[in-house]
Amino acid sequence: MDRFSSIEIKMKRTWIIILALVLLSLFPIFNLYADAQFTEENAIKDATQYLKVSPTFSYDGISDSIHVINVDTSRMSNTWSVTLGFTCGNLGYGDRTGEIVATVVTNHTMVVVVSSGKVTSAITDDAFDELTETMLNTGSDQIQETEQLALDWLKNAPTFSFDGVEDSVYVIDSYVAESYPEQYYITIGFNCTHAGYGDRTGDMLAQVITHHEAVVIVSSCEIRSAVIDGTWDELNQTEKNPPNIITSEEAVDIAIQYLQTNYPQANTLTMTDDWSIANLTPEGLVGYTTIQYSGDGWTITVGYPVVWKPVYSIDVENTNEFSWSGSVDQSGAVTESN
Repeated sequence: MDRFSSIEIKMKRTWIIILALVLLSLFPIFNLYADAQFTEENAIKDATQYLKVSPTFSYDGISDSIHVINVDTSRMSNTWSVTLGFTCGNLGYGDRTGEIVATVVTNHTMVVVVSSGKVTSAITDDAFDELTETMLNTGSDQIQETEQLALDWLKNAPTFSFDGVEDSVYVIDSYVAESYPEQYYITIGFNCTHAGYGDRTGDMLAQVITHHEAVVIVSSCEIRSAVIDGTWDELNQTEKNPPNIITSEEAVDIAIQYLQTNYPQANTLTMTDDWSIANLTPEGLVGYTTIQYSGDGWTITVGYPVVWKPVYSIDVENTNEFSWSGSVDQSGAVTESN
């Protein structure tokens, strides 16, 4: 009996050792399956899912505009940086409910960091933190560096280098347009000792101190445009032809003529010098302008994005309960809103 007990004990020990070896051999498999959910494909899915519910996209994002731009593997394990492109129907970031926003189709880029299946960071256009819903501080250093870049370029450009007065150069104004990549508009004042623009070697020149103002546009550390006094293209060294652009005042006149022609209620609609004009653009809003004209019981509100050849949105109301909404494009065509 003791002999059989001894054999039984040995067999139990053998089975325990075998079971232990089997369990140990399974650990790598367990780890493999545990890590399988943290793949690049799943990271892209997680990043895309987050983008759809992020404050900026969920407000006015266009669903079929989402696309993957790039995927980078971080130094940390199970971590990916997914760059996604998408489009919104208005300017701005985050939940803009209640805000006056410019109705301009806007492209964005969001960098989403996914670590072990969790979104740890989401930054749109290097400007807005989607997780905290706050604007990032671009810092005054960047603006100062951009101003210096514009100053150095202008000093070496043909107009100033020909006869510019060194100690006359100064920055009048600078601001960052709400775009991606960012565009810096730097307005610079300077004096030259003669009239004219560019390299005037050999020209008959009037020797008179001439003040100039140049608007230099900088994006991605490159000079994109430089126009002096609104008439000279310093970047291309050519005269800048006056653009055939319909102004907001002209758009209002076109809308009034359209209403007078098509609506009997608007026969008395005529703007005079007695009408008041108010700028309704919120302070600090860059990229969109709203102007309101009022008089004789009429109110005309015109809004437009600050872009090349804008389309003007116009609302007309009268105290006699007449109201109309429409738009005027750069061809002078009037489109009524539904």
